[in-house]
Amino acid sequence: MPHKFPFIRMAGMAGVFFCSAWLSACSSGPVQPAGSAIPPMGTSQSQPDTQGQDVSLQPYLQEAATQAGQSLDYASAAAYWGAIYNSNPADSAAALQYARNLRYSNDAVTAINVLNQALETKPGDTQLLAERAKAAAAIGAFEQALPDIDRAIAADQSDWALYSARGVLLDRLNRQSEAETAYKQALALSPNNPKVLNNLALSLALAGRKEEAMENMRRAAAHPDASLQIRQNLSLLLAMHGDVNEANRIARTDLPAKLADGNMAYFQGLQAAE
Repeated sequence: MPHKFPFIRMAGMAGVFFCSAWLSACSSGPVQPAGSAIPPMGTSQSQPDTQGQDVSLQPYLQEAATQAGQSLDYASAAAYWGAIYNSNPADSAAALQYARNLRYSNDAVTAINVLNQALETKPGDTQLLAERAKAAAAIGAFEQALPDIDRAIAADQSDWALYSARGVLLDRLNRQSEAETAYKQALALSPNNPKVLNNLALSLALAGRKEEAMENMRRAAAHPDASLQIRQNLSLLLAMHGDVNEANRIARTDLPAKLADGNMAYFQGLQAAE
């Protein structure tokens, strides 16, 4: 039986397990369950008609939205971006920000509706397509997300993030060999990128290739731009390899004492189960 990973936060899924560096912002709110009703891709539901709103308010709304996002108050950020977007639904940049913050605040279904409407105007926009894929993935619709990523890659083959995103989706579909290829394509475009190395390491771990997984996760964690989530993923892999002391040291570098204590108890449980 595979180990469960209860203490490492997954980017984009508000839970505590391995962190793929793609799906969304880390959040403490509830995750929308897989299988949540997802609007058909390519169809939009009507949005409130607020055209004509005083455009002089937009700089203030944008500033408020930015500050809310920086404070991780994604629900407020979504509300501000929603006001901007609803005043001009043709503004694809506002649509993107609105949808992204809806997803961060666990309303991926509404995000998909917004993106469906935006893509009617700009059907080949790679950022909108990638964001819709992330929103679909957030509710477990990985099969529906993959075509959007493939369309985005077809339009822009120079964006490493799109290939990395494709790898994450393929991993979720248990297609690890294809996922590895996608991550290597991303690394060819962005060598030593810690997010891609993190995702590749997790993919290799899922495939049972522990030594390769550890090598890539160490490279990711050693990068100056490595995130807390990447370092904690290294901590968990170390514990799974039996190096509980080093895993605990890394955990305590970033985490509050109570959470680090919980990790340590879990690491010791892994060691006892061997």
